[in-house]
Amino acid sequence: MRIPLSRLPLRGLFAIIVRLPQYIRLSFRLLFESRVPWHLKLFYIGVLLYVVSPFDLIPEAIFPPLGFAEDIVLYLVALHNLIKFSPSDVVKEHAEQLAGKPDDPPPGTAV
Repeated sequence: MRIPLSRLPLRGLFAIIVRLPQYIRLSFRLLFESRVPWHLKLFYIGVLLYVVSPFDLIPEAIFPPLGFAEDIVLYLVALHNLIKFSPSDVVKEHAEQLAGKPDDPPPGTAV
């Protein structure tokens, strides 16, 4: 019996992993955007520093799977918060630029 891909519970996680490079590029664009609230940027940068620092709540040396999972979950939460709570027009603008879509169509063209 084949299970359709749409019914798999990890489909959402797979979609996030596939798009993670695009989300990371978007997050760095949002970090340098003046219209994004400073507290979102501060939280994201703080989590980035925590992830790369040798000090952890759950050390990788003692509990490797849990330590790495903790870092990944914290990073994904910070990334999600940065994108979700930034102004939607700013996120859309940068996402379209990353996708290669022009902001406005050239004059004289039909949309």
